[in-house]
Amino acid sequence: LQKLCDKVPAYDNDVAMETIRRELGGEVSDFFSEITPDCVAAASLGQVYKARLRENGEEVAVKVQRPFVLETVSLDLYLG
Repeated sequence: LQKLCDKVPAYDNDVAMETIRRELGGEVSDFFSEITPDCVAAASLGQVYKARLRENGEEVAVKVQRPFVLETVSLDLYLG
């Protein structure tokens, strides 16, 4: 677990937005009236975007899991 840290480079924002679309089952704009174009934080397990819910205007943090994180963590634990 030592390899998991909170200061890692962000991954491609397009990949993150596609993940949000796939997980929520619609366009990002269907759910959020605003969302930052770039993540506001990145870590080993994912990254975070600041957004505003379309439904009620509430400001929220949208956490998006890094692609293949489960496989990577599992392999690291196995090899560790």
